[in-house]
Amino acid sequence: MNKASCLSLVSHAILYWNAIKINDIVENLRSQGEDIGKEPLSHMSLLPFRHVVLNGMSFIEDI
Repeated sequence: MNKASCLSLVSHAILYWNAIKINDIVENLRSQGEDIGKEPLSHMSLLPFRHVVLNGMSFIEDI
């Protein structure tokens, strides 16, 4: 039960982090004059997690 709870916590943390980072990127692009509507964003997934090493360390590649 504890293992399942920990995995659930990690997966939720990854989803939250991805949502924050996607929002930051979209806001940055909009401030540069890019027109980003809701339609393309509705097809984006918060699930990718290649930037997370599941042993507890994480890194973000420069975009």
